[in-house]
Amino acid sequence: MPQHLYAETLLAPGLGASFQWRYQNNGRNLLEIIDRDSPVYGAVGQAIDRFENTVFELELNKPTLIEWANSERTLQDTADVRELRLGGAHVFQQCIELLQGMQMMITREEDPDRMSLIHHKIGDVMGLIGQRSGSIHFLEQAALSYEQALELRTQEEQPIMWARTSYNMALVMQAIGILEDEASMLKQALNLLKEAVNHLPREELGEDWAAALCAVGTVLYQLGIHRRGARTLEQCVVTFRNALAERTQENDPVVWAITQNNLAAAMQALGEHEEDIGSLEASIPIYEAALKVLNSESYPLVWTMVNANHASAMVALATESDYLDMAEMSVAKFKAISELLEDTDYKNYQVKAQERIAQAEKLVASLQV
Repeated sequence: MPQHLYAETLLAPGLGASFQWRYQNNGRNLLEIIDRDSPVYGAVGQAIDRFENTVFELELNKPTLIEWANSERTLQDTADVRELRLGGAHVFQQCIELLQGMQMMITREEDPDRMSLIHHKIGDVMGLIGQRSGSIHFLEQAALSYEQALELRTQEEQPIMWARTSYNMALVMQAIGILEDEASMLKQALNLLKEAVNHLPREELGEDWAAALCAVGTVLYQLGIHRRGARTLEQCVVTFRNALAERTQENDPVVWAITQNNLAAAMQALGEHEEDIGSLEASIPIYEAALKVLNSESYPLVWTMVNANHASAMVALATESDYLDMAEMSVAKFKAISELLEDTDYKNYQVKAQERIAQAEKLVASLQV
């Protein structure tokens, strides 16, 4: 996978969320630049492990990383043990200081490759903190670090490393675009991601290629929703389908399930935009296939959001096709989701689930007439 500490977006139109999912288990790439004999090496390694396989909402101006780590959440991944998260948050703050100190010890003329790598790693940590906290400041600092790395990494001399840094920079720009509702930033991210895909050889780096392609699909979805563009959503559907040619259920069932969810969300968005019953009908079994793979105990928040997506697609289809039984099933599903969210810190999504219940019940009443 590309060398970054970032998550892949979990599209969640069911409750109107933008969730990030830390699944790659490749965060330890950050350690390649730190001396193994340094006490920081072990601390950073443990911190990275504690932030793997976690889910978080991409939302503007949340508490700082440390405040987030110190919060109590019931519906959260098993890796997010409060004390461990808190310790990890402190380590990431210290890691920035360590990398900046390493940066001061060399010049770009002496060792441009190492200097580029340091800039890249600073961007990784800044970006992780920015995503978790919704801090535009940290995200902008991450983008600046990646930009400095790219000044020393040319497409011609280091195409793969250039692509990975461009990919990470695009993820930062995507996050800023979402947080500030800025379509121009999303467009810039899209262009960078397409460049990254073109410089990642699928034959040699299939997982990297598929991850970058899925990021392209996510930005296309976000642009399509933002400007209500059917053509953009059609491109999004094609992009996720192409990624699934590489991301198979046999190779990695959970990654496959998340990609299936995103494909279904794109088809649902297209179906709602175009009032296309065929697209809506096609999205429902894709959600169901993803839910068969996802484990509600291992990934409770992911599982909940995909369930909400499934229910919202049922409402959309029932609206277009007058399927009473489907509307009734969606009410039951949203009620179960609301109960699950009730004793968690995700109160805002319980409110949205209640709104969905009211919407679905109104549809049921209209179809019973």
